[in-house]
Amino acid sequence: MVIPTSMPVVDEEMEKEVLRALREEFFVGGKSVEKFEKEFADYIGVDYAVAVSSGTDALVIALRALGIKGKVVTTPMTFVATAESIVLAGAKPKFVDIDSKTWNIDAGKIEDAIDKETDAIMPVHLYGLPANMKAIVDIAEDKKLKIIEDCAQAHGAKHGNKKVGSIGDVGCFSFYSTKNMTVAGNGGMIVTNDKKVAEMAKLLREHGGANYAECIGYNARMNTINAAFGRVQLKRVDGWNERRRKLATIYHKYLKDTKEIKLPVMDRNHVYHLFVVEAERRDELRGYLKSKEIFCGIHYPVPIHKLKPYRKYTRKSYPNAERHAKMVLSLPMYPLLRESEVKMVCNEIKKFYGD
Repeated sequence: MVIPTSMPVVDEEMEKEVLRALREEFFVGGKSVEKFEKEFADYIGVDYAVAVSSGTDALVIALRALGIKGKVVTTPMTFVATAESIVLAGAKPKFVDIDSKTWNIDAGKIEDAIDKETDAIMPVHLYGLPANMKAIVDIAEDKKLKIIEDCAQAHGAKHGNKKVGSIGDVGCFSFYSTKNMTVAGNGGMIVTNDKKVAEMAKLLREHGGANYAECIGYNARMNTINAAFGRVQLKRVDGWNERRRKLATIYHKYLKDTKEIKLPVMDRNHVYHLFVVEAERRDELRGYLKSKEIFCGIHYPVPIHKLKPYRKYTRKSYPNAERHAKMVLSLPMYPLLRESEVKMVCNEIKKFYGD
């Protein structure tokens, strides 16, 4: 039995909706895109949503729509696209270490990283756990900074009574195939309550206005087929998130006494895009599990500040992020994962450590 790290869900309704869109709509700019935007905005609880071709494009366009040109405070422990988008938008990343418990950006260290060149904060809701948005919003309001939420891994997650993406000035989502919901390929969404930001984002995603360009833009439209698929996925995501929480509870139950494993925070608002642990002898454990046809990921093996293109932005070390990167292991997590398979993964981990 092969147990992959992740697996997307495709059902008959999704297939039918894709075929309908293929037969009835333009491949680019079809009505499904507008419907998806409206439904996603309603789901997040904002006034506007702008569909784009990837989560990275969402971040770049959001930054440009807000006019961000200075420093953007963010975490070094995330997918490289977070920092990449900042650079591509013409700004500079300013890294802040992570909290050793939540693995999100340490909000208590953000204020010390802010200077007169700082324009914004880009918190990442890593692995599906919302960052400490109350503290981040307080800092941003005090320092008059914009907030761009990187929600690529946190569809449906809440901080308090608000969904992530609706808390900052702008929220950015990815619909890559491994996410909590997907569009059967690449796709992204920008969400905001700011009409001017939404209008600028729409210009930027289509060459700055195409035939009557008002600015330099991108070819970053979402295609109709992706939107049609995403509309059905959106109806399912809350149920899938509940399933992920259930599976996370089982992992905790069977691994809580394994001293070589540090488990993620249990939080009702966590949507467990990934079930990440810190594991002693991580690479050996991963190899052992692979030999049993259990496949695990590493998210992420190198903190961004140590990657070649980003070393020039800081000379500091970020010990929590660096330690986490050496131990991080993503165990299988997806809605179709069976409870018996989770128990099997846990049993093999215990065998490896001699429990």
